[in-house]
Amino acid sequence: MKRFIQQLFIFLFSIALIGCGKQPNNGKEAQGGGESGKIEIVAEIPGDGLRDKGFKAAEDALQQVPDMRGIFAINDPSGLGAVGALEKAGKLEQVTVIAFDGMTEGKKAIKEGKIYADPIQHPDQIGRETIKAIVSYLSGEEVPANFDIPATLYTKETAEADNESEKEAQDGESEKEAQGGKSEKKSRGLIGATCMNIANPFFKVIEESMRDEATKHGYDLIYLGCEMDISKQKKQIQDFLARGVVAVAVNPKDSKAIGTSVKECNDANVPVFSFDVRVQAPDAQVVSHVGTDNFQGGELAGQAMIEALGEKGGKVVIIDFRAAESCIERVRGFKKVIDAHNASLTN
Repeated sequence: MKRFIQQLFIFLFSIALIGCGKQPNNGKEAQGGGESGKIEIVAEIPGDGLRDKGFKAAEDALQQVPDMRGIFAINDPSGLGAVGALEKAGKLEQVTVIAFDGMTEGKKAIKEGKIYADPIQHPDQIGRETIKAIVSYLSGEEVPANFDIPATLYTKETAEADNESEKEAQDGESEKEAQGGKSEKKSRGLIGATCMNIANPFFKVIEESMRDEATKHGYDLIYLGCEMDISKQKKQIQDFLARGVVAVAVNPKDSKAIGTSVKECNDANVPVFSFDVRVQAPDAQVVSHVGTDNFQGGELAGQAMIEALGEKGGKVVIIDFRAAESCIERVRGFKKVIDAHNASLTN
């Protein structure tokens, strides 16, 4: 009997130890993601802002993190590439995609529920404000060194309002065409503008708004794309100077390497303005920069990801473009909001 009681005591004690041992493990599982709401950025994969590379980046991400729940892509082309890879793998329902830009095809994907949200840039405003800054400077007025245009969040819920604004824009274009005719006034000068990739719809919109604004103020505009080739962009600026432009607007393929071309403009007393991406070369003088507040846009993307993943949280992959300062800022803003969210759960 004594032996039986000893064995029973040992058995009950063992159960008690096992029970105590489970509680801390359950606590850790709750903190690690799952139901806790924590969002873990598990990888950053280069996509270079291109659709095909965004597709490959998402495919690689699915191999590395098959249970991921979110992708933040730094622009619409890479985001649409990610959507393609997720559709191919049958994972679009599992993974929330948030991109950036709000271009026509990106908005279409949001309306279809393939992309959750886009912080929208306003390329039409970037184009207009760049030309306005040039005109003001050439007229002897002071212009701000930086002109940041806030991003706004585009979701499926805002699509209806966007349809109305698109209709109004089309009506405005029809009215403009009806008025017709070019101004007979003598040109006040030629403005030269170069962007990193004219095939990107974002830069097409900038071109259209720049051209309209330049014409409105009596200036001619030459607008070129270097197709991601910094050597070609440098040659374009040399050609601008040879043609006697009164100002240069540059969206640099490489923020530092473009510095030598900016200095050539400085030496020729031709003012330089940057748009979308800043010039970051020492001693290269830029009068004013006009672009999206990319950090604030990244914050909007982070808030959208938190909303989309909800109480479950989960693993997130970033498809980035580290060669572009604007994209680096987007990722910084995104991470700031995610880090603050996770810290609030801990507190």
